[in-house]
Amino acid sequence: MKKTVVFFLLILKAVCSFSQNSAYEFYKSAILNDSQKDYTAALHDLDNALGQNPNYDSAYCLQGFINYKMGEYKTAIKLLDKAIKLKPAYFDALNGRGIVKAQLKDYIGAIKDFNKAIELNPTKPKPYYNRALAKAHLDDYESAIKDLDKSITIDANYANAFYSRAFWKDLSGDYVGAVADYKKVIELDPGYREAYVGLATTMYQHGDKANACELLKSAAERGSIMADELVIKLCN
Repeated sequence: MKKTVVFFLLILKAVCSFSQNSAYEFYKSAILNDSQKDYTAALHDLDNALGQNPNYDSAYCLQGFINYKMGEYKTAIKLLDKAIKLKPAYFDALNGRGIVKAQLKDYIGAIKDFNKAIELNPTKPKPYYNRALAKAHLDDYESAIKDLDKSITIDANYANAFYSRAFWKDLSGDYVGAVADYKKVIELDPGYREAYVGLATTMYQHGDKANACELLKSAAERGSIMADELVIKLCN
């Protein structure tokens, strides 16, 4: 009898191990399909992974991200909720849910999720950047700029953070700071067309038409339709 019980437990352990391995293989396949933008195949893989392991928090999280990319924001929230319920201290899921909430214009809810993500890992720049965007939608530019300061302190090459900070500095009346940040974006990424347009419009509004037009022409040469239209409108 004892041998039978031991044998049964070994079989059960092997089945559970096989199930977990199968779930992970489906999850890896989903990551590959997601990278190829084959979202239907990726979601099918994740359904299979969850069929093998219904408590697979990473699978729910990836399902949420894929639904977000597909524009299915409410479904994405539900899936990320499941991931966070299974793993309350899930940094990626909390940060991701904050992004989706912001898309749904739930900026207060988004900020709460970014706050939690920052508490979990205060050395990551993206939650500060994401929180800044949410705060800016609530017209809290001063606090948004402080978050971008923190994001840039963590990652001195974060071009998007410099770009956003330039935009809100300009809105807040800090012309010198805005110009410096736009120039930093261009230094970090010479192909960042929006930075040329942003810098040009800021300079134009402050009376520097000649340099503004040169910047707009540079942006137009890099394929910016907006810059091309502004050259016609402002520089002829």
